Amino acid sequence: MRRLRQVLPVLCIAGLVTGGVASMASAQGDGAGPAGAPSALAGGGDPVGGGDIGGEGHHHHGPGMLGPMGLLLHKLDLSDAQRSQIKSIMSSEKSEFEALRASTAANHEALAKTPPTDAAYDGLIQTAQSNASNHVALLAKTWKQIYTTVLTPEQKAQIPTLVAQAEARRAERLQRWQSRHANGAAPAPTE
Repeated sequence: MRRLRQVLPVLCIAGLVTGGVASMASAQGDGAGPAGAPSALAGGGDPVGGGDIGGEGHHHHGPGMLGPMGLLLHKLDLSDAQRSQIKSIMSSEKSEFEALRASTAANHEALAKTPPTDAAYDGLIQTAQSNASNHVALLAKTWKQIYTTVLTPEQKAQIPTLVAQAEARRAERLQRWQSRHANGAAPAPTE
């Protein structure tokens, strides 16, 4: 379990950073690539998303199939035709997302029950790494399809600003949290 705790966060962060950096570079380039795939935004809602990107005061019931990209799409004020196109794309990818989710859940359960000294443990770690990699690849493929076939040039141009605003809000929340927890001070009890 200790090795998993070391490996999975690194994989997740590497995937998000790689996707975020590459997409931001694409967003500032010629627009030919999957721009603006946000790296540190909270997810929520249906495949197209809903609510404020990383905003406070909004309660989501889960990341949805597109996660942070769904929230980003919501902020782009999509037309009904665009929403329909995205739902069609998501329907075509649904079985892949569901199979990956099932594999990840089963592997997570097996890892929780398997001691690191067990012979099967390394195989479970490999499966976790493969699942993480496949998830990043599937999200990137889906985002690229939506970006290249659904979004208008005006919407594509808004993406870097929306991502930067969300990152600024996230940094502000982190700063507030750090100031409340500075020097090991415990938060005041609430009743």
